[in-house]
Amino acid sequence: MPDTARLHIDLSDRQRLFDIFGEDAAGQALRDFNAACSTLVDRLLARHIILERQCDEHNCSWSVRFRLAEPPADRGEILSSLGQVGQTLLREALNGIFGNASGMRIPARLHILPGNIASVPEAEPLSSADADEVERILADENLRTVLQPIVRLQDRQLLGFEALSRGPLGSTLERPDRLFAAAGAAGLSVSAELICARLALERTRGRLNHGQFLTINLGPAALLRAADVLPLAGRTDVVFELTEHLPLDAAAELRSAIDRLHQLQLHTALDDTGCGFADLRTAEILRPGIVKLCITVIRNADRGDPFIHAIKQTTQQLQALGCRVLAEGVETESQHAALVACGIELGQGWLYGRPLDLERALNGN
Repeated sequence: MPDTARLHIDLSDRQRLFDIFGEDAAGQALRDFNAACSTLVDRLLARHIILERQCDEHNCSWSVRFRLAEPPADRGEILSSLGQVGQTLLREALNGIFGNASGMRIPARLHILPGNIASVPEAEPLSSADADEVERILADENLRTVLQPIVRLQDRQLLGFEALSRGPLGSTLERPDRLFAAAGAAGLSVSAELICARLALERTRGRLNHGQFLTINLGPAALLRAADVLPLAGRTDVVFELTEHLPLDAAAELRSAIDRLHQLQLHTALDDTGCGFADLRTAEILRPGIVKLCITVIRNADRGDPFIHAIKQTTQQLQALGCRVLAEGVETESQHAALVACGIELGQGWLYGRPLDLERALNGN
């Protein structure tokens, strides 16, 4: 029938999630993902007629055949609009389950296909409008720096901030996921990261209280260049967070760059860390000063003994390596209490404060 179409969602490389986040946290995250997909399908296709729904929950793959409620003349435009809305809903679901940092990198896809097309296409190229906009934003350095507090869990004392970047207010690239996705599609990821890092360094120089620190996110390629291109002279209050889950051989290649940063009295952190073998081995290779347990792990802290055991065991292993452990994405008092009981030193999340514009954050510091 010409008015039928198919919605396809899949989450690839499922096993890697277990390698990173550990059995318990990854298993719960995948159950949450399947529930979120069910809700997404019902929400996205609420005005249309679902004919067939197939779900492989083990492999996190969904295929839904549906018919448009009323066959419109602009059918292609309607399907395109559904696809765009679906991508936004999927990204929001991923961010809610895995946190913003991991959610941006989870390999999930959503496509709306006309009924006469059977195969899922490759990812669409960056639109010319987004390409032009991200190039203009970076050239003009029209980027905002926001700061989110980092506290000591035991007494919630403010110890530092994470520097985060946003696009111009009201623009289509205001959100960080869209901003960095556009930069990546335009081949400007490293440039975007280094510009954001430089602006954060310039805007915070001499403005942190004594003993406080600032964390800045960088991917591997940007981290390799940090010591040469960023304004680091006189800064001993900066922690560079490695933001990607790396193959172990790639992690080993970063060792010399990290050693050089340490020689400059700068520090490193491993961002978005799970309880699985891959991330624990990465921490053993890189020996960062801080390891941030990601929201995928932390959101399960108050869900019972299996999760508590995994978090406590991981915390002890990281502390044995000389790492300070930071719980990222703490949202509730019950999570806070469980994390204190696990012996975690540092915390970050909406419970302690949301990201604020730099001036507001520092003026209240």
